[in-house]
Amino acid sequence: MKKKIFYLVKLLKTSNGLLILCFGLPIALLIRLISQFFLIRIMHVNAGRIGEFIINPAIYLYQKENGINATRQRSLDIFYLEEKVINKFFLKMLKRKINIGPSNILRPIDSAQKLLDKVFKSDEKFKPFLNRKFKTHYIDCLPNSRHNIYFTKTEIVDGKKELEQKFGIKENDKFVCFLIRDQAFLKKKYPHLNFDYHEYRNMNPLNFLSAAEELSKRNYYIFRMGKFQNTKFKIKGNDKIIDYANSIHKSDFLDIYLSANCSFFLTTMSGPDNLLPIFNVPSIEFPLNLAVSRQFNNYLISPRIFFNENHNKLSLKDLFKRDLIFRQKKNDFDNEKVTPKDPNSDDIRNAVIEMDDHIINAKPYSTFENDLNDRFWKIFSEYYEKDPKNKKEIEIRGRYNVLSRFDINFLKKNYKWFLD
Repeated sequence: MKKKIFYLVKLLKTSNGLLILCFGLPIALLIRLISQFFLIRIMHVNAGRIGEFIINPAIYLYQKENGINATRQRSLDIFYLEEKVINKFFLKMLKRKINIGPSNILRPIDSAQKLLDKVFKSDEKFKPFLNRKFKTHYIDCLPNSRHNIYFTKTEIVDGKKELEQKFGIKENDKFVCFLIRDQAFLKKKYPHLNFDYHEYRNMNPLNFLSAAEELSKRNYYIFRMGKFQNTKFKIKGNDKIIDYANSIHKSDFLDIYLSANCSFFLTTMSGPDNLLPIFNVPSIEFPLNLAVSRQFNNYLISPRIFFNENHNKLSLKDLFKRDLIFRQKKNDFDNEKVTPKDPNSDDIRNAVIEMDDHIINAKPYSTFENDLNDRFWKIFSEYYEKDPKNKKEIEIRGRYNVLSRFDINFLKKNYKWFLD
């Protein structure tokens, strides 16, 4: 009790605290008084980071569609944004589906509700949607959502028109998107913060040029995506490879339209790829840790190779035993004296060939290739389900559900040590 009183006194000493207590708290109490008859739920959406801006409203819409966190009484759900909006077109899409109100009014009320939640232990009742219990919770359901974020018929026509006018891409032409993570976005948006702990998640875009060239020979156009990028992405004389991240034609609209309507999307795992499950886009993932890989029928997962302090390769079992299968930060690997090695140009090229041949065009895998894929997922699932970190997920979802393919060229070259 003393801690709570001290916290309230501390709040009164700040202008923001006064606003919460003198304006937000009375309204929050009124909302609770009438909540048996009419429930008002308020929540903040982070509009400054594209990943969160996309995924939380999408999960809310999925839950609403399926009666999750539904209320018996009449209700009104309102969201507010405070950060500078990262993509204005996506905001336009959201406004068709959710109520967005003024942050200067809603923020102090929401903050007051959070204070009351601690007192009354009611943190779920007054939230528009339930938080995820684990990393991929609800995300795996998004491809089945029928009333989520969408393009209007006019926007679809406009998208096709812009592709033809700006890039020469006609309606029946195929195109893919490459999202290759580097630090440029974070350094530009947050110049005073140090994001070196994400270093191992970055990959060299130049290693993807061979894959892009191969796809261009298969009559694809290739868009290298990104808000900001440190390097150019181009092969002289090849107009099918488009460095969209550095293009004068880049726009908030095309950022979303291209990602949602491409033949497939290659990602090294960054915020914009949260669009992919919403629009059920086939994808190649190059994750730093395999545990963050999402499970969809049309996904292909390709890994790094990890070396220990003696320059020996770590097997799949070793990664689990060292608790590195879930890690993202540079320090986590450095502390274990483990270094990741990125796929080379040939590895990446082979991955896009597998995607085009087997997942896009349904070329059958051989019996040996299917057996290797099954063997990988058998080991992965067994260790994943035993790990205490996944207890909540297994309780909710049951056994690990394998839908994706694992990079077959990697397995063919490395299975003797990797699956040992």
